[in-house]
Amino acid sequence: MFRRNVCLAIAMTATLGTGRALALDAFEIQVYEAEVNRPGQFGLELHSNYTIAGRTTAEYPGEITPNHVARFTFEPALGVTEWLELGAYIQTMIGPEGGRFVGLKLRTKFVIPEQRTRPFFFGINAEIGRVSKSVEEEGWANEFRPIIGWSNGRFLVDVNPIFGYALTGPERFRPDFEPAGKLGVNTDLGFMLGVEYYAGLGLINEGFSSWHEQEHLMLATFDLVPPRGAPEASHGWELNVGLGRSLTEASPSKWLVKAIVGRAF
Repeated sequence: MFRRNVCLAIAMTATLGTGRALALDAFEIQVYEAEVNRPGQFGLELHSNYTIAGRTTAEYPGEITPNHVARFTFEPALGVTEWLELGAYIQTMIGPEGGRFVGLKLRTKFVIPEQRTRPFFFGINAEIGRVSKSVEEEGWANEFRPIIGWSNGRFLVDVNPIFGYALTGPERFRPDFEPAGKLGVNTDLGFMLGVEYYAGLGLINEGFSSWHEQEHLMLATFDLVPPRGAPEASHGWELNVGLGRSLTEASPSKWLVKAIVGRAF
């Protein structure tokens, strides 16, 4: 009984946390860093990506297949303290069948102020949300995204060992593991070149899926960053673009292009 109560308490606590099901989140192709807006500062990002070539058969009734689909996520965020930021995701998509609103998520990001840990950085992002059945079969889902990284200004190493689970549907409360990572090099020319990697390994309590059933996606990326020694722009623009492809047949997007544009006010 004690063990059952502990498990229930953990599950209830986790529901305060994000929205994701058992596949890679096609609307949020980003490796998080431990950065938050200043207290009272508002920011807005637009995440977009397009599946150039992808799966053309539905995996369940009502799914919109990913081939030739463009996805857009509007992300407003507000800095609360030097270590806390609140945000939301408003998700839409445009495909061969037209455009539609597909989901809403709320998020909370906690970080350790970087001046205390530099050159390392640490944080965690927690989300909860619901998406349309046309995108994910489960609907309501939850996610935790630890943020672990190192940067000396020249090189960046960033890892997000993401785990989460559906809150509704046949896979509810069965955690899955979706690690993501990024390697980057600051060229000192105002931009960074890098590689981003995303994986969907399957259900944790079932020993993960076999390789051919896992999702693996790799992208070459370009980011606007100041040269080393230059002051960080407190009200500047953010830009991240990438082009990549899947490494396994299980990935719904074989070729994909993405862009993230943001600005803090």
